Amino acid sequence: MPSARGAAFRIVTAAAHDAKAVARANAAGLDACVLSPVFPSTSASAQGEIGVFSASQIARSNAIPVIALGGVTARNATRLCGRGFAGVAAVDAFLEA
Repeated sequence: MPSARGAAFRIVTAAAHDAKAVARANAAGLDACVLSPVFPSTSASAQGEIGVFSASQIARSNAIPVIALGGVTARNATRLCGRGFAGVAAVDAFLEA
């Protein structure tokens, strides 16, 4: 996929809510995958939380960089450090500041 995207694209990511979706993004050769919701979230699209332990296992078991999203705040983001995530993403955390 990355070689076929052309000059207009810089980074191609996928959204995932479980291990199978992350594995599909990895197999497709995408640049990264956003896994959510790691924590309980008030987002209308959020399903049941994956949890830090399970999300960490998913991130560590795939070669693709996995970015944690869903319920991430300034208070709980540090719980994700050292757990195999390439980074974190948040919406509400920025509204709290």
